[in-house]
Amino acid sequence: MKKSILTLVTMLMIFPIANADGKILNDSTSQYVEQVSTVSVESDKNHFETNDSDTITQEKLSVEDEKKLGEIIESARDITTGVVSWYGEKFHGRKTASGEVYDKHELTAAHKTLPFGTKVKVTNVRNGKSVVVEINDRGPYAKSRVLDLSQAAFSEIGHTNTGVMQVEYEIVDDSTKNN
Repeated sequence: MKKSILTLVTMLMIFPIANADGKILNDSTSQYVEQVSTVSVESDKNHFETNDSDTITQEKLSVEDEKKLGEIIESARDITTGVVSWYGEKFHGRKTASGEVYDKHELTAAHKTLPFGTKVKVTNVRNGKSVVVEINDRGPYAKSRVLDLSQAAFSEIGHTNTGVMQVEYEIVDDSTKNN
């Protein structure tokens, strides 16, 4: 913290503070000094004539590249990130919102709105481990959480001692078994 404050003070001493009018505060007299800037039109012309490598041109993508780009954009849109938690012993053997009995040893999860039976791939962003779970309950009820995983599902991708973890998740099959 002290190092950050020292860095900030040093930066303020080295670089003058300017207001929105472009005037710079002169530290020694506490008066505003007008900043003067001149532009050499001739030198700018020469620069742009000789240095054309940064010009942006619009190139047409091939049909194959457009298809690949579309797939990348579509897959990126389907992946969601958030924090998950887990639930276990307290709910083991009780009925879930779907009517199934909760089993902490099964790969299941609770979500606020996804249909029951939806398969979701959940990936721990820290270690890259993934698990596919089936939505069979409602929750989580903590505002900052996106899923409640069963104890077994959470253990597949992380350690239950952590309580919560940052994940990416995506729907892999949304055809419900109750259709």
